[in-house]
Parts: sequence; C-alpha cells; structure tokens
Amino acid sequence: MIKETIVGARSLLTGMKVTFLNAFKKPVTSQYPRERIEMSEAYRNVIVLVEKDDVGSHDCIDCGMCERVCPSFCIKVEGERPEGMKRKRATRFEVDFALCSECGLCLDVCPTDTLGYSREFDQAGYGRNDFLYDLLVPYREREETVRTTLRAAEAEAAAAKKAAAAAKAAAKKAADETGEGDDS
Repeated sequence: MIKETIVGARSLLTGMKVTFLNAFKKPVTSQYPRERIEMSEAYRNVIVLVEKDDVGSHDCIDCGMCERVCPSFCIKVEGERPEGMKRKRATRFEVDFALCSECGLCLDVCPTDTLGYSREFDQAGYGRNDFLYDLLVPYREREETVRTTLRAAEAEAAAAKKAAAAAKAAAKKAADETGEGDDS
C-alpha cells in the first residue's frame, strides 16, 4: 500500500510539474471564431477565380481544360463568344466542392491562370447542395463593363497589328522600288 501511495504521489508531482512549466507558455490554439489565424502560403482550399488587374475581372475563356482534367468530375463550365469579341467568356463556372479533392490539376492546366486557391478555411454546410458554387457570381454585375473594356482592347490590338502590317508592306515596297530586294 505504501509503494502504491509513493508511485501515486510521484505521478501527481510529475503531472503538476508539467502543468506548471506549460502554464506560462504562449497558447498554441486559437480562440476561433473570435480570433482568426493567418493561413500560410502553402495552404490549399477550394478553388476561386482570380481577378486579373488588366481585365478587372476573371479571365476564364471557357476552354474546358479544367473540366476535362478534373479527376473528381466536379467542374462544369459554360460560355459564349460575346458579339464583337474574338475570345469566349465563361457564363457559368460551377464547382461541387463536396466532390473536389483539391488536387490542383485545374490550376495547372488553366491557360489564363485565372484559377487559384481560396484563403478561406471555415466553409461549412448542412447538406451536399451547400457546397455547389457558381464561381462567377461575384463578377456578374460588372460583366458587361468588362466585356466593353475587352472589346476596346481587342480593337486596339487589331488596329496596332494592322498598322504594323501596313508599315511592313510599305517598307517592303520601298525596298523593292530602290532595288534593295533584288538578289541578282
């Protein structure tokens, strides 16, 4: 009985020593939701459409590469070619995050680099439908303004290309007239 008492007292004192040593250390847990932690750069969560500075919106061109490469088959993209534009624009970009494995393959194949990882870490829901998102919702209000800007940029690029071609043709014509173009 005395041996058990000594072992118990030793165990108690060891536990009190550990408690005392750790009582004055900085806590390792956060008081969520009152305190939010900053996630590291390596943190991977659900995908989002990244806003491009030169476009002022996402730059999804509805190529369908993300949809084809997804091993979970959780991405559905639809789009159209707006009148007066060469490139397509996505009109629907749905992701079922209940199926998404966050592998990142869609980010790797995106030709316009318009996909990125979200920094949010506290997404929750009651049912499967709570995780079905249309990623274009934040961009819908300003889509027509963005399309106008993109049309103007495409027209400006086409005019510059046409001017460069005309200058090249004029230089070739001038070279031909002076005989610089003859190899004889």
